[in-house]
Amino acid sequence: MLRALKEWGELFERSIYDKVKADKVIVLEFELDNVGRATLKDISLEEFSEDKLSKYLYRRAKSSNPPTYSPTLRLNTEDISKSLNNLIKVNRKLRGVPQISIDVETVAERIRGMIEGTEKSISYLLTVRFNGKYIGEMPEYIKAVGDLIKGSYEKNGICSICGEEKRVAEDLPFNFLTYDKPGYIVGGFREDVAYKNSPICFDCYEKIRIARQNLESATFKLAGTEYMLIPETLKKENLQKLKELFEYLRENNLNLDNLDKVHLYDLLEGLVREEDEDMLFSILDNPQEISGQEELDILSIFRMFKDVILAHFLFIRRDQGREAIELYISDVFPSRIYYLFKVKEFIEKLGIVGNFDYRLVNEFFKEKGFYQMVEATFWGKRVENAFLCDGLMNVIRESLKEWDKRTDYELIGEALAVYLFVRITTEGLNMQQSQNPQSLEEFFVWVKNLPSIGLEDWKYGLVLMGFLTEYLLEEQRKERKSKPFLKKLKSLKMDWEDIIKLLPELKQKLEEYEVFDYPSVRMLFGEISQTLLQSTKPKASVGELNFYFVSGMGLYGIYGGLMFNRKQTNEEVEE
Repeated sequence: MLRALKEWGELFERSIYDKVKADKVIVLEFELDNVGRATLKDISLEEFSEDKLSKYLYRRAKSSNPPTYSPTLRLNTEDISKSLNNLIKVNRKLRGVPQISIDVETVAERIRGMIEGTEKSISYLLTVRFNGKYIGEMPEYIKAVGDLIKGSYEKNGICSICGEEKRVAEDLPFNFLTYDKPGYIVGGFREDVAYKNSPICFDCYEKIRIARQNLESATFKLAGTEYMLIPETLKKENLQKLKELFEYLRENNLNLDNLDKVHLYDLLEGLVREEDEDMLFSILDNPQEISGQEELDILSIFRMFKDVILAHFLFIRRDQGREAIELYISDVFPSRIYYLFKVKEFIEKLGIVGNFDYRLVNEFFKEKGFYQMVEATFWGKRVENAFLCDGLMNVIRESLKEWDKRTDYELIGEALAVYLFVRITTEGLNMQQSQNPQSLEEFFVWVKNLPSIGLEDWKYGLVLMGFLTEYLLEEQRKERKSKPFLKKLKSLKMDWEDIIKLLPELKQKLEEYEVFDYPSVRMLFGEISQTLLQSTKPKASVGELNFYFVSGMGLYGIYGGLMFNRKQTNEEVEE
């Protein structure tokens, strides 16, 4: 990933400043005399502008005391004097630049008066200007800031990125590294050898820093969770094209309405597989997405790239200046993302959900669980079936209290879609597309063709049993406005013995409601009995058993009409 970032950073013009955002900028206006003495003449307030980033020359420091390498920093509105003292402190560290002296308390009071009464949400930068020039317009300041940063590269060593022997430091443009835990780093608490954990030279650090800033300005989202897509390819011209593509998408906020499709097609020429070139326009006209976002899904374009391009996906959590990698997925080829879209298409054609995307995965698996599912599906890494089913059932059980009036068919359908997506993408299961069943016999075949479920008789039998149970619950609801048989399901925490004991109770209730003699009911009950009673007790968790059962209940919401063919006679069924 770091080498890919370095190569990406090489595409951009070298700059010493960091990107920063603010609403307003407070400028301390100094006047220089002939011998270089600085006198404060004014304090001005102006609108922040991204076009002036190079002039502001904002550059974060490794520590918070002071927080920057240059006299441009975020204003602490709660303690303005502290910000002013930090500004003076960092300016004193710079060699060959004008030195400033101010009455901190007086200046703080003036700034306080300037921002008083404004909304607390407004953010400010604090910077200085000399004779009308920003520090980023003064060569001596640019050099001094660069020299101050380079000053921390004082150890001789082999750079872990470029492999060359240079002066290195223990640093990365990410706040991941920890040097204060014994046993966690080379040398324990000894700072003189800590650099060996991540030795990096100044040039590589700067390239990675610039790459990160540019990629972060074009971050994408998966089910609302931001991630950084880091492309990698052997050909520099392909990387340059990707850079132009990312910049164009960023400029237009991933909004298809703002994009020139002909220009976009030109940007993608040579990157897209030849067989998918015709598909490109149709996707732009009718965008498909798997990320669960309203804007253009970058994955829908990435999936059509040739496999000479690959991507690294980086999910970072930020907390008060600290960063943690929630998930890093390396070496993902476009063909893998293409496969995810094929599975999505297969699931949607089953008719159990209208649109499948990672938003549904996120509904059932939050935070760590969601990241685990993303990693598994992107990489094809197997997920324990018990973990998958338990996660789905936890959400389904939460909605049970409302089922006395209406079973949540939509939620169950979404859970089944997530189950199939994860099992297919992590195990490479065969996707045999069946037509929507028009009869109960066709429904049996349709269930048997469901990936994973149709492979084992006990799963198939549990789905059918859930389907028939929901039929009974609906009969009860019509007659009694309630579903007393729902209590027999033990809050969907039944074990295998509970399920086998439920079978005769289900038959008895069907007979009480005088529906057991319907041909469709007899046929379905016979299929269930034959399948389950001949099955040996499976090595499955309670969550797994109940998931297949409740999946059948959900399928009743789609195919329950197959049970109401009452014109069919017993003789016709026997034939």
